[in-house]
Amino acid sequence: MSEVSSASQMMGKDQFLRLFTTQARMQNPMNPIETSDFLAQLAQFSSVEQMTNLNTNFEKMLSVQQTQQASQFLGKLVFYEDPSGASGEGYVSGVRLTSEGPVLLLGNSQVPIEWVTSMYQI
Repeated sequence: MSEVSSASQMMGKDQFLRLFTTQARMQNPMNPIETSDFLAQLAQFSSVEQMTNLNTNFEKMLSVQQTQQASQFLGKLVFYEDPSGASGEGYVSGVRLTSEGPVLLLGNSQVPIEWVTSMYQI
């Protein structure tokens, strides 16, 4: 038996709208969808749309906040420890935005902010 990921089980707004319009188009003319059921489905679609927009806006705000946080490290000496326990240090010469979030540029190394253990202004 194969497992299906939760992402593929979730219905997106496009799939919901497609299903909704197909249901409305294919309904039995002798037994149409109840108005209350129809309105409830429209309200669900509206909620899905609003939650999607809200999530997108939160992601944008988080990106801006992370960028502002990362810029505070510019020109400073940082000490860091990676998940394997290896440590290092260096001066932050820049910040790069990646799909996982901002990383600090220390010479030839890229260090995620969450690895930083201490920071000093020299």
